Amino acid sequence: MRKRIKYVDLFAGCGGLSIGFHNDSRFNHLLATDIWSQAKDTYEANFGNANYILADLGKKEGLDLILKEIGSGLDVLIGGPPCKGFSTLNNSKEISKYNTLVDQYLTVVEHAKPKVFLLENVRGFKSKKHPSGVTYPEHVKNRIDTFSSGYNYCELILNAMEFGLAQNRIRYFFIATSKKFDKTGSILEEIVKNIESGKTEQALVLRDVISDLPKVKVRSGADILELPDGSHVFNHKSMNHSLALEKRFKHVPVGGGLLDVPKRLLTEHLKKMVEGEYGSGGFAKNIYGRMEWDKPSGTIVAGMDKITCGRFVHPEEDRLLTPRECARIQSFPDSFIFKGGMVSQYYQIGNAVPPKVASILAKAIGDILAPI
Repeated sequence: MRKRIKYVDLFAGCGGLSIGFHNDSRFNHLLATDIWSQAKDTYEANFGNANYILADLGKKEGLDLILKEIGSGLDVLIGGPPCKGFSTLNNSKEISKYNTLVDQYLTVVEHAKPKVFLLENVRGFKSKKHPSGVTYPEHVKNRIDTFSSGYNYCELILNAMEFGLAQNRIRYFFIATSKKFDKTGSILEEIVKNIESGKTEQALVLRDVISDLPKVKVRSGADILELPDGSHVFNHKSMNHSLALEKRFKHVPVGGGLLDVPKRLLTEHLKKMVEGEYGSGGFAKNIYGRMEWDKPSGTIVAGMDKITCGRFVHPEEDRLLTPRECARIQSFPDSFIFKGGMVSQYYQIGNAVPPKVASILAKAIGDILAPI
């Protein structure tokens, strides 16, 4: 029997990226880690006995624990480290100010020497400056060029819509292969080709992914909603919006937003927003924005509980999307249950790599590594 491909998911959150690898029988889950206890609860509720360790990689003891747990012989490392820096690794400000969680991800790469590693982040990662003064991608390249094993690498900008999601979600991916088994970089090229082949011309819209869910009015629904046939829908619950907020929503037509709400219903803050006192542009147009059935969603973000986060008012109901509707847009299966309160659920869903995209990434890597 051929050995399965061992993978580790750093900064795993609730497991959006892990799903693609977990559901591919060629892969063997070795470890997932994050600092977020509610995400761990969700991960363990959906991945059975998967090894998930709460650890702060910004602290020496957390990093040492994970390095010890991984050991040697790792095949694939995946994860989306936040860009924020930390100052807890040691007491020297001169050293710690140049460290970020991206650096700690790279430290794991240096020690674990995976055959392949995949780093995911927001599109702005490409131009965001690392504390050392260069952009994050340049810093990543500079660091891995010093590793003894050596790596081939490439950068990809992928939009989830191109992979069959009803969501305009653009993300940055840095993919690298160890020169010890990919001397010429040809394996990396094949992985990229495999990813590109996963794109589809099928364009989905909001109606395709959430219109068949049970209708939920404002301030209704449940974490476990029982249907007449005895089946259940999970995490399909509306936020407890105020009556004042509901009244404002009632005035917003499909495709409309804050500018459609009568001024008599607005707070002083909202009036200033409408009048441009906080700046001009399209900001006010998307606040209280009602979605359209026949268009894709914008990017599902972590702060979905905030009305100012974007255009996420249901096309028909006077409420924001439920966590389950967000999960559908993100391509999570209905069987995937999110733990924690509603705000935590929104953050877990919004921070995740869409499982459908993760599956394509896993297949692209698995098709290459499985025969080796």
